[in-house]
Amino acid sequence: MNYINLNDTQKKIILIFCYFFLYYISSTYFYNRHDPNLLATGYDSGRYLNHLSFFEGEVSGRKTAWHLFFTYTLFIRTLEKLNLINHYVEAQYVIYYLSSFLFYKSLINFNFSKLTSTLSTIFIVCNPFLVFWVHVLNHAGITIGLFMISFFFLSKYKQGIIYKILFFISLFFTLKVDGKVFFTAFMMLFYQFYLVEKNKSFLSSSFLLIFFILYFVYLSHFAVTLEPFSVIYFQTDLIRNGFDFITIDDRAIKTFEKCSINEFNSINNHFCALLDNPFYSIKVYATRLFMLLTWINPYLSFKYNFFAVGMMIFIYLGLFIDLLKTKFTKFKFFLISSYLLTSVMLLPYLIRGDQKPVFYGLIFIIPLCFSGYELLLNGFKKKYKKFKFN
Repeated sequence: MNYINLNDTQKKIILIFCYFFLYYISSTYFYNRHDPNLLATGYDSGRYLNHLSFFEGEVSGRKTAWHLFFTYTLFIRTLEKLNLINHYVEAQYVIYYLSSFLFYKSLINFNFSKLTSTLSTIFIVCNPFLVFWVHVLNHAGITIGLFMISFFFLSKYKQGIIYKILFFISLFFTLKVDGKVFFTAFMMLFYQFYLVEKNKSFLSSSFLLIFFILYFVYLSHFAVTLEPFSVIYFQTDLIRNGFDFITIDDRAIKTFEKCSINEFNSINNHFCALLDNPFYSIKVYATRLFMLLTWINPYLSFKYNFFAVGMMIFIYLGLFIDLLKTKFTKFKFFLISSYLLTSVMLLPYLIRGDQKPVFYGLIFIIPLCFSGYELLLNGFKKKYKKFKFN
């Protein structure tokens, strides 16, 4: 039976079956490779599990998990109340799969082809770098689901008041899953209220500016990373793993002593260092940006880095083809800027080497990537037809 001739109900049944099959395959692999008990307790579980109240979770010794990670705290507390906490993986899969379906719909709404939309969704759903985080007690898997949901409601924003309401609700849960998503989430507001507006109103611009300043101040006060400022500024995490790219001279040491306003990473520390020793600071950030954009992980094996870098080359090549062959639009600016800001936000902070805090940015450029390859494929088809008839 040809899939094209199936009715909508049959297509939905096949789709659900495929999702169950993917769940079985991926879960079997991860649980055979990792200790399930370790997965349930090894990634920030202390912030969320086994607390007497919603407000007990600690970050850096302060009970701030309830508002810094509000969405995931609410998710875990709900599962605990329903006695379903042992099934948190299955619950995360439900969100992941449902949001991937909405992601496909959003790409269609944004005028991507069915082929590009299908391949982009498959790339997300089957990506082992992303699927891993669905299997752990950590908000990373929920984060990408929330971005896909928000992206869908953004694509439907002008089609009714209900979509506007749902967009703001989903964006709120996205913002409150982790402060590190702020710049990327803000770009959705910037796109809707500034980029696509023909007549930029003073009210919209003021709202965006005030929101940006207030939330940025909130993050700079509460969301201080756990690592010392010295680890980032002197690249000790990279040097320890053989990535010794930058010479630490006397001036860098003097800048560090001058700008150690706080022991841990803070905006004040990095801003002071950037002004006092811009050349060295730019080299530090450029090194980290390169590693974030290539997904190089100094902590993991050559095999991991080989496949991670290969994946990113594949994505960038498709993106380059799309930009080369099609007109650059405001929508493309929004997508590429959203992706880049996922890394820029973390330049002063990321030290662990994993790409967990930035992988959600892929949903913004993967459609452009596959759009580029579809253009390339169509070009080959045209050349083949000309060659065949000649």
